[in-house]
Amino acid sequence: MTYTRRLPHFEFFSPHTPEDVCAFLASHSDDTRLLAGGTELILQMRRRETVPGFIIGLKGVPGLNDIREQPNGGLAIGAMTAIHTLLTSAPIRANYGILAQTAAQMGSPEIRQLATLGGNLAAALPCADFPPVLMTLGARIKLQSKQRQRMIPVEDFFIEFGKTAAARDELLTEIQLPPVPPLSGGVYLKFHDRHSMDMTTVGVGAHVTCDEERRIFQDVKLALASSAPIPLRTYKAEKALRGRPFSEDALEEAASLVCEEAEPRSSWRATKAFRMELLRTLTKRALRGAWEKAVSRSNGGRS
Repeated sequence: MTYTRRLPHFEFFSPHTPEDVCAFLASHSDDTRLLAGGTELILQMRRRETVPGFIIGLKGVPGLNDIREQPNGGLAIGAMTAIHTLLTSAPIRANYGILAQTAAQMGSPEIRQLATLGGNLAAALPCADFPPVLMTLGARIKLQSKQRQRMIPVEDFFIEFGKTAAARDELLTEIQLPPVPPLSGGVYLKFHDRHSMDMTTVGVGAHVTCDEERRIFQDVKLALASSAPIPLRTYKAEKALRGRPFSEDALEEAASLVCEEAEPRSSWRATKAFRMELLRTLTKRALRGAWEKAVSRSNGGRS
């Protein structure tokens, strides 16, 4: 099996600052890969799917694994933050529970200690769990190069399978989350063959905000994993629910619209038809779960 091959020869660069990383990328970007947790890159190199001449190790770069509260009440999460930290961080558990819930469903304890949030995003795999979750939270990604810094919404970060909007000389440094509105809640549900240890067959993230009477969908965000060539936000289904009272009919309509927007494929893991049925079922369950969390919050509560 090809993944058991030895790693190809490469030169390793251990920078001390994000600026060092950007300077190196500016001059060697065509032949350089960034090493975060390594859970995906190492396998790709063993399979010879990528053979970089240079590897930049990000583990020792200060500031990339910080979690900081923002002046607006939001949160900034460094790209090198480990999945285990998302599961145990007090600010995340208190205000962004859907992130902690997602982290708990991912991999083994060993993988969660190594894998990083930035790595999960930068791989640009449709089966990744955090992209749809971050879409439902309205997150933005901060990219830094030698010349500039820029912010882009998570839903605009993914261009095609395995490709992001980051330029070759840009470093993903952090993910910024806006404040979570009162009376809101989020749920991420996924189906896979083995608990936590297999790639996601289908994933659905839902985040909803209800009105003060706890009767109407004031806001809705829905996003999918393993349902298109890239992580997908389903705008038509969201629009159909906003301003509408909660009901089983509303959930059924939203699930149908999600299936219209999705583009799942058949593979050895699941047929397209099976993925469609999963999408329909998980969408209704995720929306129902998010609604129940939202209506259970006090006016000052968080999801």
